[in-house]
Amino acid sequence: MPGRTGTHDIAFLLASTNPVTNGTLSFQEIADALDTDTAVVTGIVRDQLSDLATFKAGEGARIGAYGGSAQGSMMKVGEYGRAPTQRAGAVAQLGFPLDKYQYNVGWTAEWLKRKSAADFARSTQGVQQGWAARLTYEIKAALFNPTNYNFTDHLVDMSVLAVKRLVNGDSATIPNGPNGETFDGSTHTHYLGSAALDVAAVNANLNHLVEHGHASQVRLYISSSNETAFRALTGFAAYTDPRLILGNSTNQPGVRLDITKTNNRAIGIFGVAEVWVKPWIPANYMFSYDAGDSRKTLRVREDQPGSMNVQRAAQFEDHPLHVDFFEAYFGIAVETRTNGVISKLDNATYSAPTLTIP
Repeated sequence: MPGRTGTHDIAFLLASTNPVTNGTLSFQEIADALDTDTAVVTGIVRDQLSDLATFKAGEGARIGAYGGSAQGSMMKVGEYGRAPTQRAGAVAQLGFPLDKYQYNVGWTAEWLKRKSAADFARSTQGVQQGWAARLTYEIKAALFNPTNYNFTDHLVDMSVLAVKRLVNGDSATIPNGPNGETFDGSTHTHYLGSAALDVAAVNANLNHLVEHGHASQVRLYISSSNETAFRALTGFAAYTDPRLILGNSTNQPGVRLDITKTNNRAIGIFGVAEVWVKPWIPANYMFSYDAGDSRKTLRVREDQPGSMNVQRAAQFEDHPLHVDFFEAYFGIAVETRTNGVISKLDNATYSAPTLTIP
Protein backbone atom coordinates (compact mmCIF):
# COMPACT_ATOMS: atom_id res chain seq x y z
CA MET A 1 0.00 0.00 0.00
CA PRO A 2 1.48 3.37 -0.98
CA GLY A 3 2.24 5.90 1.75
CA ARG A 4 0.48 9.23 2.19
CA THR A 5 1.25 11.71 -0.56
CA GLY A 6 0.29 15.27 -1.35
CA THR A 7 -0.21 18.31 0.84
CA HIS A 8 -2.57 18.23 3.79
CA ASP A 9 -4.74 21.34 4.02
CA ILE A 10 -7.24 22.49 6.61
CA ALA A 11 -10.14 20.87 4.73
CA PHE A 12 -8.28 17.55 4.95
CA LEU A 13 -7.82 18.04 8.70
CA LEU A 14 -11.51 18.79 9.18
CA ALA A 15 -12.35 15.52 7.45
CA SER A 16 -9.99 13.58 9.72
CA THR A 17 -11.95 12.74 12.88
CA ASN A 18 -9.67 10.12 14.40
CA PRO A 19 -7.61 11.25 17.41
CA VAL A 20 -4.08 12.26 16.50
CA THR A 21 -2.76 9.82 19.07
CA ASN A 22 -3.61 6.86 16.88
CA GLY A 23 -0.87 7.72 14.41
CA THR A 24 -3.19 8.80 11.58
CA LEU A 25 -1.28 12.07 11.28
CA SER A 26 1.90 13.26 12.91
CA PHE A 27 2.00 16.42 14.97
CA GLN A 28 4.30 17.95 12.36
CA GLU A 29 1.88 17.20 9.51
CA ILE A 30 -0.92 18.93 11.39
CA ALA A 31 1.32 21.89 12.25
CA ASP A 32 2.39 22.29 8.62
CA ALA A 33 -1.20 22.20 7.38
CA LEU A 34 -2.36 24.77 9.93
CA ASP A 35 0.58 27.09 9.24
CA THR A 36 0.03 26.87 5.47
CA ASP A 37 -3.67 27.66 5.74
CA THR A 38 -3.08 30.56 8.14
CA ALA A 39 -0.42 31.98 5.82
CA VAL A 40 -2.89 31.86 2.92
CA VAL A 41 -5.60 33.61 4.93
CA THR A 42 -3.32 36.36 6.19
CA GLY A 43 -1.80 36.80 2.74
CA ILE A 44 -5.23 37.34 1.19
CA VAL A 45 -6.12 39.92 3.84
CA ARG A 46 -2.84 41.80 3.37
CA ASP A 47 -3.38 41.88 -0.37
CA GLN A 48 -6.94 43.20 0.00
CA LEU A 49 -5.74 45.85 2.45
CA SER A 50 -2.95 47.06 0.14
CA ASP A 51 -5.29 49.48 -1.70
CA LEU A 52 -6.08 51.24 1.56
CA ALA A 53 -2.88 50.99 3.59
CA THR A 54 0.88 50.79 3.55
CA PHE A 55 2.78 48.33 5.73
CA LYS A 56 5.83 49.51 7.61
CA ALA A 57 7.95 47.87 10.31
CA GLY A 58 10.75 48.80 12.67
CA GLU A 59 11.86 52.12 14.10
CA GLY A 60 10.85 54.16 11.06
CA ALA A 61 7.26 52.89 11.22
CA ARG A 62 6.13 54.81 14.27
CA ILE A 63 6.58 58.41 13.06
CA GLY A 64 5.39 60.12 9.89
CA ALA A 65 4.95 63.69 8.61
CA TYR A 66 1.96 65.64 7.37
CA GLY A 67 1.38 69.12 5.96
CA GLY A 68 4.11 71.35 4.58
CA SER A 69 2.62 73.52 1.87
CA ALA A 70 0.99 76.94 2.01
CA GLN A 71 -0.08 79.61 -0.43
CA GLY A 72 2.76 81.91 -1.48
CA SER A 73 2.98 84.87 -3.85
CA MET A 74 5.55 86.21 -6.32
CA MET A 75 5.93 89.87 -5.40
CA LYS A 76 6.86 92.81 -7.64
CA VAL A 77 10.06 94.65 -6.57
CA GLY A 78 12.22 97.47 -7.89
CA GLU A 79 15.73 97.21 -9.35
CA TYR A 80 17.34 96.85 -5.95
CA GLY A 81 14.30 95.61 -4.13
CA ARG A 82 14.06 92.46 -2.04
CA ALA A 83 10.81 90.63 -1.38
CA PRO A 84 10.01 89.57 2.20
CA THR A 85 10.75 86.00 3.16
CA GLN A 86 7.81 83.65 2.85
CA ARG A 87 7.60 80.45 4.85
CA ALA A 88 5.96 77.19 3.91
CA GLY A 89 3.36 75.70 6.22
CA ALA A 90 4.51 73.80 9.27
CA VAL A 91 5.05 70.05 9.02
CA ALA A 92 3.37 68.09 11.80
CA GLN A 93 4.35 64.68 13.10
CA LEU A 94 2.07 61.70 12.79
CA GLY A 95 2.30 58.91 15.34
CA PHE A 96 1.44 55.27 14.71
CA PRO A 97 0.47 52.85 17.47
CA LEU A 98 1.70 49.29 17.99
CA ASP A 99 -0.01 46.69 20.15
CA LYS A 100 0.30 42.99 20.83
CA TYR A 101 -2.80 40.85 20.34
CA GLN A 102 -3.32 37.32 21.61
CA TYR A 103 -5.84 34.53 21.10
CA ASN A 104 -5.47 31.92 23.83
CA VAL A 105 -6.09 28.33 22.71
CA GLY A 106 -4.49 26.39 25.57
CA TRP A 107 -3.36 23.39 23.59
CA THR A 108 -1.90 21.53 26.56
CA ALA A 109 -0.19 18.13 26.47
CA GLU A 110 -3.39 16.45 27.71
CA TRP A 111 -5.47 18.22 25.06
CA LEU A 112 -3.04 17.06 22.39
CA LYS A 113 -3.41 13.43 23.39
CA ARG A 114 -7.17 13.38 23.15
CA LYS A 115 -8.13 15.65 20.25
CA SER A 116 -8.50 14.91 16.55
CA ALA A 117 -6.95 16.75 13.62
CA ALA A 118 -10.39 18.26 12.99
CA ASP A 119 -10.33 19.78 16.49
CA PHE A 120 -7.02 21.48 15.67
CA ALA A 121 -8.46 22.77 12.40
CA ARG A 122 -11.64 24.15 13.97
CA SER A 123 -9.64 25.84 16.71
CA THR A 124 -7.33 27.43 14.15
CA GLN A 125 -10.26 28.67 12.10
CA GLY A 126 -11.55 30.38 15.23
CA VAL A 127 -8.17 32.08 15.61
CA GLN A 128 -8.24 33.26 11.99
CA GLN A 129 -11.74 34.67 12.33
CA GLY A 130 -10.88 36.39 15.61
CA TRP A 131 -7.78 37.95 14.05
CA ALA A 132 -9.70 39.19 11.00
CA ALA A 133 -12.47 40.60 13.20
CA ARG A 134 -9.98 42.52 15.38
CA LEU A 135 -8.16 43.83 12.31
CA THR A 136 -11.45 45.05 10.85
CA TYR A 137 -12.33 46.77 14.11
CA GLU A 138 -8.98 48.60 14.21
CA ILE A 139 -9.45 49.78 10.60
CA LYS A 140 -12.92 51.12 11.42
CA ALA A 141 -11.69 52.79 14.60
CA ALA A 142 -8.86 54.51 12.71
CA LEU A 143 -11.23 55.83 10.04
CA PHE A 144 -14.53 56.63 11.73
CA ASN A 145 -13.33 58.15 15.02
CA PRO A 146 -12.68 61.88 14.39
CA THR A 147 -10.66 62.73 17.52
CA ASN A 148 -6.85 62.75 17.66
CA TYR A 149 -5.24 61.00 20.62
CA ASN A 150 -1.89 60.27 22.25
CA PHE A 151 -0.47 56.75 22.30
CA THR A 152 2.23 55.59 24.71
CA ASP A 153 4.60 53.33 22.78
CA HIS A 154 4.70 50.74 25.56
CA LEU A 155 6.33 47.98 23.50
CA VAL A 156 9.36 50.14 22.60
CA ASP A 157 10.42 53.03 24.84
CA MET A 158 7.27 54.58 26.34
CA SER A 159 7.45 57.59 24.00
CA VAL A 160 4.18 59.47 23.58
CA LEU A 161 3.07 59.52 19.94
CA ALA A 162 0.46 61.93 18.55
CA VAL A 163 -1.96 59.84 16.50
CA LYS A 164 -4.03 61.81 14.00
CA ARG A 165 -7.30 61.11 12.21
CA LEU A 166 -8.48 62.19 8.77
CA VAL A 167 -8.58 65.99 8.33
CA ASN A 168 -10.65 67.11 11.31
CA GLY A 169 -10.30 70.87 11.83
CA ASP A 170 -7.45 70.55 14.36
CA SER A 171 -5.60 73.57 12.89
CA ALA A 172 -2.83 71.46 11.34
CA THR A 173 -1.52 72.81 8.03
CA ILE A 174 -3.25 71.15 5.07
CA PRO A 175 -1.26 70.71 1.85
CA ASN A 176 -2.49 72.80 -1.05
CA GLY A 177 -4.68 71.21 -3.69
CA PRO A 178 -3.44 70.37 -7.21
CA ASN A 179 -4.74 73.68 -8.61
CA GLY A 180 -3.44 75.84 -5.79
CA GLU A 181 -6.50 75.38 -3.57
CA THR A 182 -5.91 76.37 0.02
CA PHE A 183 -7.70 75.05 3.09
CA ASP A 184 -8.28 76.47 6.55
CA GLY A 185 -6.89 73.88 8.93
CA SER A 186 -9.04 75.15 11.79
CA THR A 187 -12.35 74.53 9.99
CA HIS A 188 -11.78 72.14 7.09
CA THR A 189 -12.91 68.61 7.96
CA HIS A 190 -13.40 65.28 6.23
CA TYR A 191 -16.03 64.17 8.73
CA LEU A 192 -19.30 65.36 7.21
CA GLY A 193 -22.91 65.20 8.26
CA SER A 194 -26.08 65.07 6.18
CA ALA A 195 -29.70 64.73 7.23
CA ALA A 196 -30.24 62.08 4.55
CA LEU A 197 -28.56 60.09 1.81
CA ASP A 198 -29.08 62.31 -1.21
CA VAL A 199 -27.18 63.59 -4.24
CA ALA A 200 -25.89 66.63 -2.37
CA ALA A 201 -24.42 64.44 0.40
CA VAL A 202 -22.61 62.20 -2.07
CA ASN A 203 -21.28 65.12 -4.11
CA ALA A 204 -20.05 66.87 -0.97
CA ASN A 205 -18.20 63.73 0.10
CA LEU A 206 -16.51 63.21 -3.27
CA ASN A 207 -15.66 66.91 -3.71
CA HIS A 208 -13.88 66.92 -0.36
CA LEU A 209 -11.71 64.07 -1.64
CA VAL A 210 -10.84 65.10 -5.19
CA GLU A 211 -10.07 68.74 -4.35
CA HIS A 212 -6.94 67.45 -2.63
CA GLY A 213 -5.78 65.65 -5.80
CA HIS A 214 -7.03 62.17 -4.86
CA ALA A 215 -8.84 61.31 -8.07
CA SER A 216 -7.06 58.47 -9.88
CA GLN A 217 -9.20 55.54 -8.66
CA VAL A 218 -11.93 56.81 -6.37
CA ARG A 219 -13.97 54.28 -4.44
CA LEU A 220 -17.05 55.00 -2.39
CA TYR A 221 -17.97 52.42 0.25
CA ILE A 222 -21.51 52.15 1.62
CA SER A 223 -23.40 49.76 3.88
CA SER A 224 -25.71 47.14 2.38
CA SER A 225 -28.50 48.74 4.41
CA ASN A 226 -28.13 51.90 2.28
CA GLU A 227 -27.84 50.16 -1.09
CA THR A 228 -31.49 50.50 -2.14
CA ALA A 229 -31.52 54.23 -1.37
CA PHE A 230 -28.22 54.75 -3.17
CA ARG A 231 -29.45 52.96 -6.30
CA ALA A 232 -32.37 55.42 -6.44
CA LEU A 233 -30.09 58.49 -6.60
CA THR A 234 -30.10 60.55 -9.78
CA GLY A 235 -26.76 60.05 -11.53
CA PHE A 236 -26.09 56.53 -10.25
CA ALA A 237 -25.29 54.06 -13.05
CA ALA A 238 -25.74 50.48 -11.87
CA TYR A 239 -23.64 47.56 -13.01
CA THR A 240 -25.85 45.07 -14.83
CA ASP A 241 -26.68 41.53 -13.84
CA PRO A 242 -24.62 39.09 -15.98
CA ARG A 243 -27.74 36.97 -16.50
CA LEU A 244 -29.33 39.75 -18.56
CA ILE A 245 -28.86 40.16 -22.30
CA LEU A 246 -27.80 43.76 -22.90
CA GLY A 247 -29.57 45.90 -25.47
CA ASN A 248 -27.75 48.36 -27.71
CA SER A 249 -30.17 51.30 -27.78
CA THR A 250 -28.71 53.03 -24.70
CA ASN A 251 -25.36 53.29 -23.00
CA GLN A 252 -24.53 50.32 -20.80
CA PRO A 253 -21.98 49.94 -18.01
CA GLY A 254 -18.82 48.14 -19.05
CA VAL A 255 -18.75 46.05 -15.86
CA ARG A 256 -21.12 43.30 -14.81
CA LEU A 257 -22.49 42.92 -11.27
CA ASP A 258 -20.97 40.21 -9.06
CA ILE A 259 -24.02 38.10 -8.13
CA THR A 260 -22.06 35.75 -5.86
CA LYS A 261 -21.68 38.34 -3.08
CA THR A 262 -24.42 40.73 -2.04
CA ASN A 263 -22.65 42.57 0.78
CA ASN A 264 -19.13 42.90 -0.65
CA ARG A 265 -19.12 44.00 -4.27
CA ALA A 266 -19.00 46.93 -6.67
CA ILE A 267 -22.54 47.90 -7.66
CA GLY A 268 -22.06 50.82 -10.07
CA ILE A 269 -20.72 54.30 -10.71
CA PHE A 270 -21.56 57.71 -9.30
CA GLY A 271 -19.60 60.63 -10.72
CA VAL A 272 -15.86 59.93 -10.39
CA ALA A 273 -16.40 57.03 -7.98
CA GLU A 274 -16.99 53.34 -8.23
CA VAL A 275 -19.56 52.47 -5.58
CA TRP A 276 -19.01 49.41 -3.39
CA VAL A 277 -21.15 47.72 -0.78
CA LYS A 278 -18.87 46.67 2.09
CA PRO A 279 -19.83 44.53 5.11
CA TRP A 280 -17.71 46.59 7.53
CA ILE A 281 -19.24 49.97 6.75
CA PRO A 282 -21.77 50.90 9.49
CA ALA A 283 -25.34 51.66 8.48
CA ASN A 284 -25.90 55.31 7.45
CA TYR A 285 -22.21 56.04 6.86
CA MET A 286 -20.15 56.19 3.68
CA PHE A 287 -16.43 56.37 3.10
CA SER A 288 -14.54 57.50 0.00
CA TYR A 289 -10.83 57.26 -0.79
CA ASP A 290 -8.46 57.04 -3.75
CA ALA A 291 -7.32 53.43 -4.10
CA GLY A 292 -4.91 54.30 -6.91
CA ASP A 293 -2.96 56.96 -5.02
CA SER A 294 0.48 56.05 -3.70
CA ARG A 295 -0.34 58.24 -0.68
CA LYS A 296 -2.36 55.58 1.12
CA THR A 297 -5.03 56.44 3.65
CA LEU A 298 -3.78 54.21 6.46
CA ARG A 299 -0.51 52.81 7.73
CA VAL A 300 -0.26 49.39 9.33
CA ARG A 301 2.64 49.51 11.73
CA GLU A 302 4.29 46.16 12.40
CA ASP A 303 6.86 45.24 15.00
CA GLN A 304 8.78 43.22 12.41
CA PRO A 305 7.91 42.62 8.74
CA GLY A 306 4.93 40.27 8.71
CA SER A 307 4.15 40.55 12.42
CA MET A 308 0.59 41.64 11.60
CA ASN A 309 0.02 38.02 10.54
CA VAL A 310 -1.37 35.76 13.23
CA GLN A 311 1.08 33.01 14.22
CA ARG A 312 1.56 30.27 16.79
CA ALA A 313 3.42 31.25 19.94
CA ALA A 314 4.66 29.81 23.27
CA GLN A 315 5.37 26.45 21.69
CA PHE A 316 7.78 23.85 23.04
CA GLU A 317 10.30 22.20 20.74
CA ASP A 318 9.37 18.65 21.71
CA HIS A 319 5.93 19.10 20.15
CA PRO A 320 5.35 21.72 17.43
CA LEU A 321 1.70 22.08 18.47
CA HIS A 322 2.20 22.51 22.21
CA VAL A 323 0.75 26.02 22.07
CA ASP A 324 -0.69 28.39 24.65
CA PHE A 325 -1.81 31.11 22.26
CA PHE A 326 -1.60 32.73 18.83
CA GLU A 327 -0.38 36.30 18.57
CA ALA A 328 0.05 39.25 16.22
CA TYR A 329 1.75 42.65 16.53
CA PHE A 330 0.27 45.62 14.69
CA GLY A 331 -1.30 49.06 14.95
CA ILE A 332 -3.35 51.08 12.44
CA ALA A 333 -3.68 54.85 12.03
CA VAL A 334 -4.22 57.45 9.32
CA GLU A 335 -1.15 58.16 7.16
CA THR A 336 -2.56 60.53 4.50
CA ARG A 337 -5.11 62.70 6.24
CA THR A 338 -6.64 64.06 3.04
CA ASN A 339 -7.12 60.67 1.30
CA GLY A 340 -10.40 59.76 2.92
CA VAL A 341 -13.79 61.32 3.65
CA ILE A 342 -16.46 59.96 6.00
CA SER A 343 -20.11 61.04 5.82
CA LYS A 344 -22.86 60.37 8.33
CA LEU A 345 -26.14 60.09 6.45
CA ASP A 346 -28.85 60.56 9.07
CA ASN A 347 -27.73 63.72 10.87
CA ALA A 348 -26.42 67.10 9.78
CA THR A 349 -23.72 66.86 12.45
CA TYR A 350 -21.09 64.14 12.30
CA SER A 351 -20.73 61.71 15.17
CA ALA A 352 -18.79 58.47 15.19
CA PRO A 353 -20.62 55.12 15.04
CA THR A 354 -20.64 52.84 18.06
CA LEU A 355 -17.94 50.26 17.46
CA THR A 356 -17.82 47.05 19.48
CA ILE A 357 -14.51 45.30 20.12
CA PRO A 358 -14.90 41.71 18.88
